[in-house]
Amino acid sequence: MKELTEILAVVLGMMIMYSFQAYSQDPFNDLRIDCGASKSTPATDNDSVFWLPDDSYIKTGKNHLLTCSQNFRPLNILRYFPDGNKSCYNLPFYVSDKKFLFRAGFYYGNYDALLTPPIFNLETDGNLWAAVTTSMSEDEPIYHEMVYKINGDTSQVCLVRTSDDVPFISSLEAIYFLMDNLYHLYGLMENKTALLLHSRINYGANDSIGLVSLLPYIA
Repeated sequence: MKELTEILAVVLGMMIMYSFQAYSQDPFNDLRIDCGASKSTPATDNDSVFWLPDDSYIKTGKNHLLTCSQNFRPLNILRYFPDGNKSCYNLPFYVSDKKFLFRAGFYYGNYDALLTPPIFNLETDGNLWAAVTTSMSEDEPIYHEMVYKINGDTSQVCLVRTSDDVPFISSLEAIYFLMDNLYHLYGLMENKTALLLHSRINYGANDSIGLVSLLPYIA
């Protein structure tokens, strides 16, 4: 009996090591992009999550550091697009047929001193994701979220001008979706389809609350 227990312990240990190795070699990783940030100033948020600068994912636009500081560091800088009608982030996933939670954040902060929060469209792979209406609020950034099944090993997220307003973006996330096996609804999604978040309401509360960093579990 003792020998059997020892053998099972060894097998279990090998399985754990193999699982960890397979996970660490996963070809796709979560992308958390601090839009407008430079390589010399990467951001780490309050949950110790590391945010990537965006110059590897887009070659257009200009960055701007806000004078009003936010506790959430990725919101303190943005990238805006004064030229052209469409500006796109190219996101590499190195895998196809997988679902990701996409989340785009917009904090205006009156960066252009015009007191006019811009309105523009957000697209994914040529399809409309959201009509973005930004805000003058100092406390409430605008977020748009969706669960999206990519087709191919890359995806494009584009900001599209719909008027004279200049599009901008503060943060962009693409997080591997872990809930496929838990909900039948997600399993029915085909390539290049999406489930969009309509609203998230904290009923009965007097104040708004922030979102935890485990985004795949709150979609």
